[in-house]
Amino acid sequence: MTRVADSASHRLAVVPGGGPISGHRVGVPVGDGSGPCLLSVRTGSGWLRAAVFAAESDAVPAGFVAVDEELAGAWDVDASDRPEWLLERATPVPVRRLVLELPTERDPGEAARDVARAGLVGALLWVPAGGADVSLPVDGLPHRVREIDLGGRADVVAGVTRDTVVELHASAVRAGVDIVVLADCSNSMSVDDLPVGVESRRFFGSTERWITRMEALKRSLHELLDMRLQISGRVSRLALLEFNTHVRHRFPRQGGMAQLDGSSPESLVTEFRHAVALLRPNGGTDIGNALHEAANLLYQHGRPGNEKLIVLVSDGANWSPAGDQGTGEVVHTVEEPVSLVAHLHRDVGIRLHAIGISTAELFRRRRAYQPNESVVPNHALLEELVKVGGGDPTTVGGLDVLADYFAGLGGGIIHRVGERLSEPPRPGRLPDHTRAALDRLRSVGTGDWDERRADLRGRISELAGRCDTEAQRVLGRPVWKEESIMRLSSREFGRLLAADHELTRFLVGLCGGLRPSHDSGHFAPLRAVLDGLSAAVAGQSADYARLGAVSGLPVDSPASAQVAVMQRVHDVLADLHRALSDARPLVSPADATTDVPSGEPPGGAPDGTPTTAKRRFTYLE
Repeated sequence: MTRVADSASHRLAVVPGGGPISGHRVGVPVGDGSGPCLLSVRTGSGWLRAAVFAAESDAVPAGFVAVDEELAGAWDVDASDRPEWLLERATPVPVRRLVLELPTERDPGEAARDVARAGLVGALLWVPAGGADVSLPVDGLPHRVREIDLGGRADVVAGVTRDTVVELHASAVRAGVDIVVLADCSNSMSVDDLPVGVESRRFFGSTERWITRMEALKRSLHELLDMRLQISGRVSRLALLEFNTHVRHRFPRQGGMAQLDGSSPESLVTEFRHAVALLRPNGGTDIGNALHEAANLLYQHGRPGNEKLIVLVSDGANWSPAGDQGTGEVVHTVEEPVSLVAHLHRDVGIRLHAIGISTAELFRRRRAYQPNESVVPNHALLEELVKVGGGDPTTVGGLDVLADYFAGLGGGIIHRVGERLSEPPRPGRLPDHTRAALDRLRSVGTGDWDERRADLRGRISELAGRCDTEAQRVLGRPVWKEESIMRLSSREFGRLLAADHELTRFLVGLCGGLRPSHDSGHFAPLRAVLDGLSAAVAGQSADYARLGAVSGLPVDSPASAQVAVMQRVHDVLADLHRALSDARPLVSPADATTDVPSGEPPGGAPDGTPTTAKRRFTYLE
């Protein structure tokens, strides 16, 4: 990443936000460049990092970076403490899929519509390695990121795009959900083509190599039960239906739906385990009839206000879309499941999730069965049902896919944001209160003069040392004599000026001590500033109008002129340091060790000691 600004070259200013400087948008002076950035701030516990958008603004004075006060408050960063910080240009990694946790109890469908219209396109996230918590503000409210797909990358700035798939997770304590699980019990579920590897033993501790599709379904249902027993909250109901060419109600035994969570009696938990144990593969497959029965169950027994969800678990079915003769009327939908599911989602508010057990690839790896349509997994119908049923993308795979899905279902529900994400509105003009705060940065207040002088004293000395180091690398010799910078720090910068004659002496000493020994073009801006300051004292008295023009700040007293000039020198040195840092060496390392500043004997110091190539200036108290 490319450095834009840091605490050595710029000052962090906290301002009341608005317009282009609000939220995660920070203001930078014109010329620093707009774009996605990573802002790192050192705190007492380490580095705080956040993805921000740097926006150029002519209202931001040179040498400042403006941060919204609400953002600074959220970070617990006090700019008056002069923290160490760094702003770097970043290229965002596109977010493929994003799962956000709903922070409040509300309808997931309504929340999904709000998320789609919240202007998230272009939103930036810093995604650290190690699984640290990440949140994304939606309409000003932070949403915890449960999952983010960046193609396996971490320690990067991520960017939300129009193609990002966003899903919302509502935990069971926040969202009531009525679930009907439709378990495929056709003959093909007896095929043992699901491998149990090391990753599967994490859930089940099995030593088998292959298990049947039915056994995988049973174990996953037990995983669902275990997760639900760990939570209790809003009333949610569950039912388990098995189907082949007929539909049988397995749980609860008396029919209807039952609340199954941490507050359920042991007898009901035992009843669910027995219902799972009774699942047996037999016969053919009629998914349409099973969907019809599940919908009737939700309509008759679902709790008002709860999410209504059908979870279809199957290895698939032979199916081809209905032709133009399909009317889509409810009377025909028992025979045409896609039309039925579209009607249920559109008119009744029932959503459908589908989990496809096994894959054609797993089946081929097993090599124990003759490939035929009745046993090879076929998930085409499931995919079509999900498209019209408002559910998540069809989940397809082996044992661990089932276990992961049902574990998540036990802890809540997932709702996909169906609409495409919207672009953010234009930030608008800078509010008057923000502009006024930025204008105050341009003029130094009387009570702040001495504090600003002391701050700039250290910054200029540090920048001079950095410029000197880079000049030795690029040009082969330092820029200034160390004693000249030390004298500036202790004498010219050492105290606040109070009289005009002190200002004159200050300017003469500054122009002489900071005059570079190099003729390189890198130093042209510095020479221009020093020439302007020299002209301001040509008549042995300070010309305040000319000093104001050179420094870019209004000045009307020795103290204000001193601080304004020091700020201007600081900014020029910051630009010089950036230019030298980006430059390639013009001399070889061997040449760099022999060149010395003008005025010093070629052999080194007067006592014969060789001149060292790298220096760091300090200032005297």
